[in-house]
This record gives sequence, C-alpha cells and structure tokens, in this order.
Amino acid sequence: MCCLVPPLAGGVSVAGDLEKNRSLEIITSFPPEFYTPFVTAFSKRHPDIQVLTLNKKTTAALDEIKRGNPRRFDIFWSSSPDAFAILKAENALRPLPQGRRHDALTIDGVNLDDPEGYFMGFSLSGVGWMWNPAYLRKEKLPVPERWEDLTAPIYYGHLAMSTPSRSGTTHLIVESLLQDKGWEKGWAMLLRMAVNLRTVSARSFSVPEGLISGRFGVGLGIDFLAQSRKELGFRYGDPVYLAPAGIAVLSNGKNTAEADLFVDFILSPQGQAILLAPAVSRLPVSRELHAKGDEPELFRMIRDNHSKPYDAVLSQSRYHLVNQLFDRMITYRLPERRKLWKRFLTLEKKAEAMGFAHWPVKEQLITILSEVPVTESQSRTPEFTVLFTLASRGSARGREQRKQIRSWETFLSRRLTRAKELLDKAEFDLKAVRR
Repeated sequence: MCCLVPPLAGGVSVAGDLEKNRSLEIITSFPPEFYTPFVTAFSKRHPDIQVLTLNKKTTAALDEIKRGNPRRFDIFWSSSPDAFAILKAENALRPLPQGRRHDALTIDGVNLDDPEGYFMGFSLSGVGWMWNPAYLRKEKLPVPERWEDLTAPIYYGHLAMSTPSRSGTTHLIVESLLQDKGWEKGWAMLLRMAVNLRTVSARSFSVPEGLISGRFGVGLGIDFLAQSRKELGFRYGDPVYLAPAGIAVLSNGKNTAEADLFVDFILSPQGQAILLAPAVSRLPVSRELHAKGDEPELFRMIRDNHSKPYDAVLSQSRYHLVNQLFDRMITYRLPERRKLWKRFLTLEKKAEAMGFAHWPVKEQLITILSEVPVTESQSRTPEFTVLFTLASRGSARGREQRKQIRSWETFLSRRLTRAKELLDKAEFDLKAVRR
C-alpha cells in the first residue's frame, strides 16, 4: 500500500513502495503541505513508482541545477516563472514530448506554457499584499488599497517583505513593479516602501508567519500564502501582476518516462482538482474545472482587463542584476535608510506644529533616497546584465562586476551622506526658528 514516508535528512521525503525499481525524483520550492497531496494521489495511480522530493527555495534549487544537477533530479516544480526561463536558457530543461494533452485556459498576454514546450503552467496566482486585521485594528491603520499606499509614512515600521535574491516570489513582485512603473519610477517606489519595512526576511513564507505572530501588520506576497491562512486578509494590486506556477522535466534526469507521467497527472483534471483543496488553495488552469465552478476574483480581474502581463524573458535577462541591486540598495542598508526616514518623520511633525504648510525638505529627501545607480538602458543591455549572470571569481567578468558594485556603493554612500546633511541642516533651521 502506498504511503508518504517521513522526511529524510536535508528535507527529502519518499513516497511509494521502496522495493520497486521505478523511481522519480523532484526538486521543488513548494513546501510539503503543498506537494504531499499530489504525490500521494500520483502514488495511488502508480504504486510501482517510488517518488522522492526535495524542498529547496527557488534560488538554491536554481544554483543546484545550474551546477549540473549532480543529484540527477527529474523534475523542477516552482511558482517562479523566472526560474523556468533561466533554466531553459541554460539548456537544463527537456521539452515534453506530448506537450499539454488537457485543455487549459487562454489568457490574453499570458503564456501559461513555454511556446517550445520546455515547461508547463499548472496554476495561476497573483501578487499583492496581505495583512493581519487584528494588528491593523490595534494600530489604527487602514488596509492599503493601492501599491502606492505602501509608501505612506503611516506604515513606518509596519511593513515586511522578503529579499528577491532569496525568494523567487519576491523577485516576481519586484520585477513586476519595475516592468509596470518603469525602471526609475519602479525603483523609487520600492525604495520608498523600504523605509517603512520592519524587516527583510530570507524566505517568502516568513512574511505570513510574521504577520500571524504580530511582528508587523502588512506584508508583500503572493495570494496563496495568505489565502490558505484564515487569520490574514489579502488584496491584489491594480493592475494585478500574474504569476503562472510551472513544472518542467530536467534534461539530465534519470527517469524521463516517470517524469512525463507525473507532469501529465499534474496537468490533468484529476491533478488540477487537488489545487482546490483548502490546504493547497491554488487556482487551477484546467478549462474543465473552471467550466464547473464560480469565477475566482483573480479571473474576474483578468476578464475586466485589470491584469498586467509579465515579461519573463526580460526578467530572466536581468534577474541577477535586479537581485544584487535590491540587496545593495535595500537589504544591506535598511537600518541606515530607516533611521534617516525616522529622523525626517520626527522633523516633519515639528514643522507642522510650527505652522509650515509646505516644507521642501521632504521632496529633496525623497529624491536623494530614491535614485538608482543603474539606468534602464543598462538593465536592458545584454553586455551589461551578463556581468551579473556569468561573473566568476578571477574572471574578467568577475572583476568588472566587482568594479560596478564598488561604483554602486560609492553612489549610495554619497546620497545617504547627503540625506544626513540635509536633515542636519533642517534640524538646525527649525531650532533657529524656535528661538
């Protein structure tokens, strides 16, 4: 009889009869509570196939596969469309011979599947923000209604997100904002959000956990992380940024026939129905299932033209550049940025109390703290972005990459120093007026 065996060392779990010869090995960014129902159902259909799963965050899984997939995993399974584009470019995926055999939804501007059949979309999600209603009531904070609301000073110290260099989901949020708002305006919004951050976590799953524990009140994330937790609310941004979750067969896996069977099961109406279980809480893409049920909010927004297509090719080309910029500008400098903004908020209250209706310091400070050391043209130039994709220690690209990062650090240090000088002068001027 099939069963799910408790996880082995390193987060690996096994399903199926261990004495059988056929096997299947999966590396996935999804947690056990997500993939277990699928593995269990597949094992009931194919009791002769031993299934092994390894849970790794997307960035770590990418690193392992790009190193040549030394453990010879058969399937990569993730919610990050960027990851599949990167692996396809690395020739790490094998096209599915039969393609998609089961009808899926058609969404204008959204490619659920790779046109050449190297990966398939099995679920559709959208990103936005989640919140703890009890926390917001306690702090007398409104629920944010737009992305721009997350930059408001009232959310200082109440916001959280993970870093895109450690979370595929967060990279999708960051890249979506950059594509929608434009490079300079998108980074300006992210940097304004950053001063409100209580923390930048290592994993996207840490955001809902921190919300539930009351560490902060609002967190950026993907819909299914909130919708599977009754304690949290969730709102899509408008436009909503779409995230097709995918599955692919790795080019140097050992068990290609078994991998093809598993992918076909995930895309079948029977596999897709598992997505509707409360413990899984994802939106299937099966046309057959949607013909039977109520229309979810995400699909209503898509139908009403409130969605924004995601350019995975552009994202893949500058994936490492965006991640490094985020860490250099936000993750590593968060305490300094928060301290400067806190000083400004204190000064602003004093200025308002003294009757200053218009105070130019705010506009100057926002400009200084919102500049980015890389242009949009550079972010779309392969000769530049490749420095951050292929750089290795001791190589010419590696030396040029380090030179670029040193120039970023100089750029950022000068602006943060200028912001401090601006606040010093503003504090001095206010004291002089009071006298």
